Amino acid sequence: MKKKTIAAALVAVLCLSACAAVFAGCQTEEDPRAYVSLDINPSVSLVLAADGTVESAVAENDDARVLLVDVALEGKTLEDAAGIVAKASIDCGFLSEDNSVVDVTVVAENGSVEYEGALLGELQQAFTAAVGEDSFDVTFNSEGSYTLNRMLEYYKEKYPENADVQAMTPAKLDIVLSLTQKDGSLSFEAAASLDISSLITMAETTYAEIKPYMNAAYEAAVGEAELLYENMKAVAASGVWAIKYSEFMLNDIDIDIDDIIGGDLSGIFGDAEALLTENYGLQYGMYNTLAITLDYLLDKGVQLQGYADAALANVDTARLSELLGVDETALKEAIVDESGNITLEAIDSYVDRLIKNAAADAKEEYESSELKEYLNGLQARAEEQVQKLPQEYADAIYAAAEAFEYTGVRIGEFFDDLTSLTIDDMRGAVEELETMRDKAMENIEANLTDAQLEEIKAAVAATEESMDEGKAQLQEVIAQAKADAESALEQLKEELIAEHKAVVTIQ
Repeated sequence: MKKKTIAAALVAVLCLSACAAVFAGCQTEEDPRAYVSLDINPSVSLVLAADGTVESAVAENDDARVLLVDVALEGKTLEDAAGIVAKASIDCGFLSEDNSVVDVTVVAENGSVEYEGALLGELQQAFTAAVGEDSFDVTFNSEGSYTLNRMLEYYKEKYPENADVQAMTPAKLDIVLSLTQKDGSLSFEAAASLDISSLITMAETTYAEIKPYMNAAYEAAVGEAELLYENMKAVAASGVWAIKYSEFMLNDIDIDIDDIIGGDLSGIFGDAEALLTENYGLQYGMYNTLAITLDYLLDKGVQLQGYADAALANVDTARLSELLGVDETALKEAIVDESGNITLEAIDSYVDRLIKNAAADAKEEYESSELKEYLNGLQARAEEQVQKLPQEYADAIYAAAEAFEYTGVRIGEFFDDLTSLTIDDMRGAVEELETMRDKAMENIEANLTDAQLEEIKAAVAATEESMDEGKAQLQEVIAQAKADAESALEQLKEELIAEHKAVVTIQ
């Protein structure tokens, strides 16, 4: 999936903001839109429309993908949607006597405390009904999880001069993190500068395109196929621009018969040499192709390796277990995955579950600065790690750059050492490539007539439309990846339900 939705939503947000004053007097008595997150773990985020129904929903982690794989929340009331999440959480063993606290974020776009309170009441009613005759009570925490509040302090320390970050609440941080961790096109500081209404607009657009089956395996398979297809289209279009531009320019070379008879070929060769060294059609095509490739790889790199799920090296589990007051073996069982990796998400989930279900007097012990400093250090390491472009993406860009060197289009200066550059550095390279591409287009437009330009654009469109085989292969990959992901999630859900039933039966 190519997630460019946030960048597109920014345009919509600006337009909506500009028109808000004009239409304010025309609004009906509908409720404001709202953002709601439920963190049991699993963690689910919802956007509510003005009529109170779920506009879009998203699974925030792997457990939530299992939870939502075979259910649909869109179009339902908040109470009904929350009831579905609660029932599935109980059936899978996520919500239980040992994990009975639900961290909740409820924020209305107009800040209405009364409406937020009403929504919280719906959530409580839904979970109470879902628990039914089970022998445990569900507790709601609307002050933000331990991790959310830790991260709020972390970002305020990281951006001491940013007034928007300093004024941020846990509720706003919740939605900011949800958005920035799904798409690399929106920086943390940019998201922090937006108001809740704008963030909800972005979430509404973004969540609508993300389905529960879109796990890491799905993204990897589809991402590779999409990149191949988009690159094929870009390369084909580049060839059309180069060939057609050369054709038109060669037709315009002024050949003087007298010079040819007199043996003076300098003019002809000079024009031809200029076309070879300043073939703006070729330059445009190459810069555009590389910009598309690099931008796509950056996008996928951020998507597939967000800081929360990046594997951390050399985690001192002995120190962490000491700070948490738990057995190190039990800690490792909870945070180390099947491949032996430890992620910040796994650590944060474990810490949140431990702290929110602890007795009131015990919770104070976890407020120690040492624990927060240790976890903040892990987060800083994870963020630094994912700011580096993954090696497999660097290799792909190197290959593209080398393939273009023979053209005379000098692009190697951008990519001396990709893996030493940050994601932001690479975004800068994309912007520079796009600037050079646009400059080449300006030269093309100056040298060709409108009719010639239209002929090239028509040829490019025809070339792209003719790539039916590549498009068909892409669709096959997407369909297979979806089927594989859904099958794996459904099987895991069945296993969790069976395990939970077995435990309940024994008890």
